[in-house]
Amino acid sequence: MPRSLEIWETALRDGQQSLWATRMTTPMIAPIAETTTRSGYWCLEVMSGAVYEASYHYNAEDPWERVRLIAETAEKTYVAAIVRSLSVFGWSTLPDEVFPFAMRVLARNGVTLVNVFDGLNDTANMAAALRSAKEIGLHTAGTLIFTESPLHTDQYYVKKTEELLKLGCDSIILEDAASLMTTARLRTLISRLRAQIGDQARFHFQTHCASGLGPLNTLEAISLGIDVAQTAISPLAHGTSNPPTELIAREAAEVGSDVRVDFDALERIATHFRKQAAIHDKPLGQPVTHEPSLARHQVPGGMRSNLENQLSGLGMRDRLPAVLDEISHIREELGWPVMVTPISQFVGVQALFNVIEGERYRTVQADLANYVLGWFGEVPGTIEPNILDRLSEGREPIKGRPGDLVAPVLATLDAEEGPFATDEDRFAALQISPAMRERWKTACRLHPSRSVAGTPLATLLRELTHRPSISHVFLGKGNLTFNYRD
Repeated sequence: MPRSLEIWETALRDGQQSLWATRMTTPMIAPIAETTTRSGYWCLEVMSGAVYEASYHYNAEDPWERVRLIAETAEKTYVAAIVRSLSVFGWSTLPDEVFPFAMRVLARNGVTLVNVFDGLNDTANMAAALRSAKEIGLHTAGTLIFTESPLHTDQYYVKKTEELLKLGCDSIILEDAASLMTTARLRTLISRLRAQIGDQARFHFQTHCASGLGPLNTLEAISLGIDVAQTAISPLAHGTSNPPTELIAREAAEVGSDVRVDFDALERIATHFRKQAAIHDKPLGQPVTHEPSLARHQVPGGMRSNLENQLSGLGMRDRLPAVLDEISHIREELGWPVMVTPISQFVGVQALFNVIEGERYRTVQADLANYVLGWFGEVPGTIEPNILDRLSEGREPIKGRPGDLVAPVLATLDAEEGPFATDEDRFAALQISPAMRERWKTACRLHPSRSVAGTPLATLLRELTHRPSISHVFLGKGNLTFNYRD
């Protein structure tokens, strides 16, 4: 009997974040939304911290609208949100009390799967989000970020996988975010994790294409027995994005996998996003050649382009090789952290300071100091003593989980900014600064066409569906009134 292979489509989140700088708006999705939800995908990745923030900072639209749009017809397809272990969608560490509330907001807007990751693969940090999601019936996925270092052996990932299984994860995702994994390493690691997971959870593999090995490694992972491949529809694949859905699905089917997608629908989706790219002057993903230097500095593609832009603005673009080399040194000094959000940003900024100022650690970031003090979780290795002294400035590392040490925030938030009209407004107050929320409101008023279902009446009706205790509704405008009693 052919082994079934499910497809997790990343174009609406990871694909567009990698290639379009998270500038895909909801109106760009709306015309193809129902086709996408009825194409046989196992999961559609729709929401994340980057998507949420882009709705406020750049796109001037309701961040939840696209989730509701997809969820409306996603009867047999999971709708996924990517959640940061300590902060949901933001950057500041939040207390555990926030996660039950946050998961309810996700669920009521249509999210059915929560994928939790931690920048240090610290599963203790992931526990609160996973537990809160599971308690309300959401599918829980725990992600382990792959990296290469003397510490990140196959046995390291076996241990971390066992910890996630003990937390009750329905899915385990091995993610090669920086496209570092060689095919030889993939064979040993996937084989060990497949044997360990067995039928306790679904086993996913996700990689990017920056090294040129993404499609090859995904097909190899399929041959080794993964349950779910994470891919992006072709216009939003390749480059620094994920392998193309059509290629992976067809190749897997050719070698005997039971791939449960509608290939004709995939072509319609691809055609739609090629047109959107042309209309909005967005790039199409292109295959890349193998880049061996990735294994040394491990800088993700999006972060590299940001470094190039920052150096170009200073007239120092020729110093990029020096910055990448400095990143390699800093990572070793800091105990080999995974180069993924948020730690990768801290390391990259520190490398910029060190190179631009011509003196290492002359300027020190507060976030990097918090990393060495344990405020982002357990440091994977030993920090070089002189660097630890410079960054900590005599302060002692914390003991215990960061989430246990942060003061409660919900009561204070309600007292200072409440009452909130909706739970979504309360959620935004936790994640987005007041000034940014005000600028967003102004931008939304100036660009109402960016919403496909965001009129005040639509918002009111949607809110009423979440409040079954309300039995009387009265609406009035001029001489027109509407009065309803249950």
